[in-house]
Amino acid sequence: MKELVNRPMLLAALLVVPLWIIFGNFLIAAMVALLASFFASMVHALRVLKRKGRSPESAQGTNGKKAYDR
Repeated sequence: MKELVNRPMLLAALLVVPLWIIFGNFLIAAMVALLASFFASMVHALRVLKRKGRSPESAQGTNGKKAYDR
């Protein structure tokens, strides 16, 4: 799933067919698929950035003190 979320256009292409069947209109299905896939990609990117921000190396400054001890 992570690889699919990293490629939002591929995810949108896969989502458009079931949404086309559900909505019965290709243009609406394509717009919803694009919005949903880019939203999923954005959420995944934010989760990765948040996970990297919690690492202990990023909280330390140049002299080994924590960022809140400076």
